[in-house]
Amino acid sequence: MSNKVTFKVQKRDNSGKGAARATRRAGLIPAVIYGNKQEPELIAVDPKDLQKQMQIKGFRTRQFELEIEGTGKKELALCQAIQYHKVKDNPIHIDFLRIDLNKEISVEIPFNFINEETCVGVKKGGVLNIVTRVAEVICKASDMVDSIEVDVGNLDVAESIHSGSINLPKGLRFASHEPFTVVTIAAAVEEVVETAAPESVDVPSETEQKTAAKEAEAKNE
Repeated sequence: MSNKVTFKVQKRDNSGKGAARATRRAGLIPAVIYGNKQEPELIAVDPKDLQKQMQIKGFRTRQFELEIEGTGKKELALCQAIQYHKVKDNPIHIDFLRIDLNKEISVEIPFNFINEETCVGVKKGGVLNIVTRVAEVICKASDMVDSIEVDVGNLDVAESIHSGSINLPKGLRFASHEPFTVVTIAAAVEEVVETAAPESVDVPSETEQKTAAKEAEAKNE
């Protein structure tokens, strides 16, 4: 089951671009909590606290109990989206999605590939080709996991693992009804060394050689 952490945030009173810029000038990241058929809640997040959480594995599937300081309110939510600065690449806005532990939601969960070092196909010289790293999954928040395990140990050259052959944890199902490829073992590509063809040399014909010899004799007479 996905882990849950308490995350303290501040309340914001005003919306709009001007208010968001003022929040950033104050050293905080503007954010919003929405969903579950409730009114959006404007909040602000300390960038240091956010960075600390982002460095821990499973950030996208982590359940945050957001404590809104000064209000006594708590909101259970997932980080749904982060907007980054185009140049500085630092977070400038965050969307949190409210969750109900007993209601299904759509969430992206990463695959965790195991036994790569003992993979049959790789030992034969094949190349592990990860086609899909993250999949959209439907589940209740209470059934959510940090990652979906995929064992590639028995995968041979030219073989693949598709979504339909993966045993998902209880309560999870893929959002896509169409099967998709998760990982394959591709045959190693041999390096082809092209040898340059020797340059062609024009060899004069016998007639041309005789003519040249006569011209040389005439010059020497």
